[in-house]
Amino acid sequence: MIPVGTKKNSGLVLGIALAFGGLSMTGVGCVADSVDEGDGVDEVGTNLMSFEEFEASVYREKDSGVYIVNGDEPIADIKLLREYWESHVREGALIVHRRGSADAKWNDTQKVNITYCVSTTFNNNHNTVVQAMASAAAAWEAVANVKFVYLSNLNSNCTASQSGVVFDVRPVNAGGQYLARAFFPGDSRSVSNVLIDSSSFSTSPPLTLTGILRHELGHVLGFRHEHTRLSSTGCYEDSNWRELTTYDAASVMHYPQCNGTGDWSLTLTQRDAQGAALLYGQPGSGGSGGSGGSGGSGGSGGSGGSGGSGGSGGSGGSTTQNVSGSVSTNQFVQVGSFDVTAGTTFSAVMTGTGDPDLYVRFDAAPTLSAYNCRPYAAGASETCTLTVPSGTTKAFIGVNGYTSGTFNIAATYTPPASGGGTVRNVSVSGSVAAGANAHHGPYAVIPGTPFTAAMTGSGDPDLYVQFGAQPSLSSYACRPYLSGASESCNLTVPAGQTQAYVMVNGYTSGSYSVALTHTSP
Repeated sequence: MIPVGTKKNSGLVLGIALAFGGLSMTGVGCVADSVDEGDGVDEVGTNLMSFEEFEASVYREKDSGVYIVNGDEPIADIKLLREYWESHVREGALIVHRRGSADAKWNDTQKVNITYCVSTTFNNNHNTVVQAMASAAAAWEAVANVKFVYLSNLNSNCTASQSGVVFDVRPVNAGGQYLARAFFPGDSRSVSNVLIDSSSFSTSPPLTLTGILRHELGHVLGFRHEHTRLSSTGCYEDSNWRELTTYDAASVMHYPQCNGTGDWSLTLTQRDAQGAALLYGQPGSGGSGGSGGSGGSGGSGGSGGSGGSGGSGGSGGSTTQNVSGSVSTNQFVQVGSFDVTAGTTFSAVMTGTGDPDLYVRFDAAPTLSAYNCRPYAAGASETCTLTVPSGTTKAFIGVNGYTSGTFNIAATYTPPASGGGTVRNVSVSGSVAAGANAHHGPYAVIPGTPFTAAMTGSGDPDLYVQFGAQPSLSSYACRPYLSGASESCNLTVPAGQTQAYVMVNGYTSGSYSVALTHTSP
């Protein structure tokens, strides 16, 4: 089963529905998720349970203090647990929310650089987990334009506070409550983890650790339990999802015991692949890739000409604006709007007294039910750190009084470019042997401005673009990975990045010409 989101995270559904996840061993169905093939299904109905009764019935992880509801949904603290009860338990069945009015998914930059580490505290099972993660990740990478990047150098300090990765993979003692659990895109770093119980290493075929992790990584990509779509499955959770494909009873995200037609091998179906591609785009069709070789200079690669008369460009620097105020209980105040640049980071850090709650939303003012970020923590210390979506020019901040209090908010963001930059058109060319690499750059760039690379040529060279460092076969911001030499990357320079790099790898030998357009300081 699958632990579903924290706090209020919500998800999108599909032909692979969107949500948090974790495989549970002990109950079957929505009340007590289970992977016990022989168990029956617990129906979810009106229970009219008091909050105290509900709290007493909820499993709480010993190490983290996180509550697990609905079999595998993490709830960070008692404040969020009470809200969950008020919204979804007091009146009947448990359900999972969407995050405000938006789908929970990775943006175009994040989706190809979903980094993770695997804790060395797995001890003798460490290599087993590493291999299972690689196999599970490969299954999703084969059907959608996503990339999981394993950073083994961080394994020795692979914890929930490791800021060098998107998520950590760690062992947990769940006491048999679940096999594994995961998270949604956009969750806070502290709960962005894949936790694996020791029982996952002693399952019986066809259930394997790789299958469990295929299911869990589906949640990491935002996909929700497929069986929530029909009440007839006996495991219906809610109707708060967005359909990507028609219902699929054999989906990797569908528990077999919930009237599913798949088995416990938990493999991706054709509809799973279709749903993933609809959300994240098709993977490259250039095959499985070459051997990579040792690199090599890869040919002549010309320096190209500078060009462009100079566009508007900006300094690319961030600014911090401080706002403060007070709220009474249940009072919602709009703090202000901020002109922002797509692809950059927007950060709002709140301190104060009492228990005000921070809300951030792009393109429109936030409300109690519509937001892109709402930490919803106890007390006044809350933080939202978000990437400004493509096409967005405004960010809005609001504060609601969970109790009365005061607040001070430091909003850090990158204003739109406003002069001083120069648009440059550069062309580089060369040839590569099969398995060899040709590197070009660095190119000076401004955060929030476009960076485009369009390649033509002969044979089958592959285009790679990265910011801040040379790209490699496993580290890049863009890699179309198509058959032939016609490939292009259209990117927004991320916040904090001032240099772009280009690499061409020979899937087969070939020649190439790459036209680059970017704004330099």
